Amino acid sequence: MKCTILSCLEEMVVQQYGAAQWRQSLQLAGIPESRVYSTFENVPDSELHSLLKAASVSLDLPLEAVLDAFGDYWSTVYAPRVYKAYYSARNSRDLLLHLDDIHLAMTKSIKSACPPRFRYEWRGEKHLVMHYDSNRGLVALMAGLVRGVGKHYGECLNVSVVGKEVHIRFP
Repeated sequence: MKCTILSCLEEMVVQQYGAAQWRQSLQLAGIPESRVYSTFENVPDSELHSLLKAASVSLDLPLEAVLDAFGDYWSTVYAPRVYKAYYSARNSRDLLLHLDDIHLAMTKSIKSACPPRFRYEWRGEKHLVMHYDSNRGLVALMAGLVRGVGKHYGECLNVSVVGKEVHIRFP
């Protein structure tokens, strides 16, 4: 996976909990404190899994809370700054419905990028199901990411993950 995910996690932990907590997370994950994440570098998926679990221990938070905090930070702080062009959507619905197109464009413009892909299914006017397609096992990140998108656009989205389906209920 691309290091941009890990760069965001590091930034979030340092900004919200302090540099000592990040260093402790690295130590618990068995990663040298000197490790610097470069945005387009490739890292094994296992490194992110290890760091998320380690951050949960270091921050004394349930893993789900760390995933939600990461998703919120990614969608409200990090991505709007780093991927500003993609945040020109009018609302959360528009951004989410173009997320697969965004990921497809990234696979063409960023060498060896392999982001998840999405299929969309409407189950009513306000109930969208995003079918998550990736072998990385990171679908658990989606609830926080989607709620963060809603927060970015000033919308309260009801989000749940069932298997590889992300259920979103719009206001």
